[in-house]
Amino acid sequence: ALGVGYDLAATTFSTDGRLFQVEYAGKAADNSGLVCALRVENGIVFAAEKLMHSDLLVPSWGKRIFTINDKIAIAISGLLPDARQLVTRARDEAANYKSQYGR
Repeated sequence: ALGVGYDLAATTFSTDGRLFQVEYAGKAADNSGLVCALRVENGIVFAAEKLMHSDLLVPSWGKRIFTINDKIAIAISGLLPDARQLVTRARDEAANYKSQYGR
């Protein structure tokens, strides 16, 4: 395979100067659904394309809009396991900020 040995870390360049991990991330985002956010006068509107690749999948499986806290929401494109990890980290950071600064 083309990227063997050079796709193990995001900081390892191949002999032709490519970062395969960055290319893989771009392809994952290309293969996921469209996510869009619009700022309107009274707030923000999130929209996400729901991709159902199989009738066997649970309908709530493809959730791409998440609530971080009462003031923050996030819409994510890309791989859902990565999205869930980012949401968990964002929730932890928001909770730490609130406990430290009280807002």
